[in-house]
Amino acid sequence: MLGVVADDTTGANDIGIMFSKNNYTTKVVAFDEQMNFTSDVDVMIIDTDSRLDPPGESYHKVLKATKILQKMGCTLFFNKTCSVFRGNIGKEFDAMLDALNQEFAVISLAFPKNGRKTVNGIHTVHGKLLELSEFAKDPVHPMRQSNLVEILQQQTSRKVTMVPLEIVRKGPIELRKEIEGHRKEYQYCIVDSENQSDLTILAEAIHDMPILCGSSAIAEELPKFIKK
Repeated sequence: MLGVVADDTTGANDIGIMFSKNNYTTKVVAFDEQMNFTSDVDVMIIDTDSRLDPPGESYHKVLKATKILQKMGCTLFFNKTCSVFRGNIGKEFDAMLDALNQEFAVISLAFPKNGRKTVNGIHTVHGKLLELSEFAKDPVHPMRQSNLVEILQQQTSRKVTMVPLEIVRKGPIELRKEIEGHRKEYQYCIVDSENQSDLTILAEAIHDMPILCGSSAIAEELPKFIKK
C-alpha cells in the first residue's frame, strides 16, 4: 500500500484522482491525532492541511501522519507538496524521513500539464521564472527564488542536490545510477522534468524507492511501474 501525506485538501484530492484514474482504490482523510483506519485501499492519503501552519506544527502533523500510515502497513510513501514549493517544505520532508528512520528522498516538483517545469534545478511557471510568476506575490509564502536546491536547502539541515535533464533523458537505468550515486552524500535529490515523457522516465527509475516527494504530476506515471 502507498501512503500519501498532503499539505492541503486540493493537493490531497488531486493526487488521489491521479491514482484512481489508473484503477487504484484511494481514500482521502483529514488528519486527526487519534485517527485509526484499516488498510482497505491501494492508496491512503492523509490531508494534514499544514501549508499555512507554523513550521513546528507542520512538522508534528507530518511526523504523526507518516507513522499512522506506516502502522497501517504502507511500504511506499509520498509527501505531496505545492508544485511551486509554497509551505513548510523542509520541515515536512524532514518529518517524513524522521518518522521512517530514513535518510534519502527523491523530489519531483515539475507539473508540465500545469506549466510547471524544472530545468537545471530552476523552476518556471508558464515560461516565467518562479520568482517572476504570480507566486512571488503570495501573501504567506512569497516565492522569491527559482533555484529549487537553494529554496529547500534554506529550510533543512540535510544536504540537497539535483539531477539535470540531460541525465534524465539518458533513460531510467542511467537516471537510477545517478540518483543512487547521490545517495552516498546527499539526503534530498531533486530531479528535472520538462514534459510528461521526462516524468515517465523518472517514474520508471524510482518507482520502488520508499520515499518520494513533490507535486502530484508523477503520480500519473507511477502506476505504470508499481505492481499492485
